Amino acid sequence: MDMYEKRVRLRELLDETGCTPLMGAYDLLSAKIIEQTGFPVLYTGSFVTGASAYGLPDVGLVQMHDLLGLAREIAKETNLPLVCDADTGWYHAANIWRTVHEFESAGVSAIHIEDTVFGKHTEHTPVLLDTPVMCQRIKACVDARKDPNFLIFARTDAIYLKNDPEEAISRINAYLEAGADAGFIPFKGSVASLAEFRKKINGPLIVTSVDFQDSVADEATAGANMSIYWPLTIFAAFKAVKKVCEEFYQHQDATKLHEFCFDEGLINKTISYERFEENLQRFGAI
Repeated sequence: MDMYEKRVRLRELLDETGCTPLMGAYDLLSAKIIEQTGFPVLYTGSFVTGASAYGLPDVGLVQMHDLLGLAREIAKETNLPLVCDADTGWYHAANIWRTVHEFESAGVSAIHIEDTVFGKHTEHTPVLLDTPVMCQRIKACVDARKDPNFLIFARTDAIYLKNDPEEAISRINAYLEAGADAGFIPFKGSVASLAEFRKKINGPLIVTSVDFQDSVADEATAGANMSIYWPLTIFAAFKAVKKVCEEFYQHQDATKLHEFCFDEGLINKTISYERFEENLQRFGAI
């Protein structure tokens, strides 16, 4: 699919009955594995990019151009719609058009912007944008897009950081009225509480669980349209690499690591060796 077809497909998935899982990629290899596995949508964001590419925490240090390179490569090298975390948009309403322009030009299918200025992934008192300020940013994003199928999602952390569902409902509905294509909340608590929350939202809702205690089916029953599973691949990679390093450091014996390593053939299939072989047959090597 080209970038326009991917955006149409993402909009179709958002409108479909049920809950579509968005699987998080932290690099291009993980994105290709996700695609080959059969997932319908890719996602990448500031936490995984900051951790994997720069060793930085997700506390406002990861900026637009830190994320654009990976987004561009994933969009270029896979055939799935890609949703990207765009933090607060990095600019006030008059300048946020640049965020939209850069991600849209990179071939991304959607971005989400959030209302958290400070406090995410910390124990400090959170600071959220005033609702009218966030709404102006959303309006500016919608106005800036060239392709109407490039989607703008609006995230609030009023539940995640403030434990205030009523404020989250008010904010999400205001953001939808401002033109966002969907609201987005990190939720905590039971899916029953999510279902009650969902009834009061006047448009599509995307969720991500804070503790991942529920299934996609549970989230679908609660009324979520999409659910973002952003950390699974990077958490899995971290644990596996750490295990291999510790085992090899302790035993200095790679024969004990076959469970984790030495599948070069499988990796080669993932990183386009087959295309190289086909081109070699068609065009020769020199």
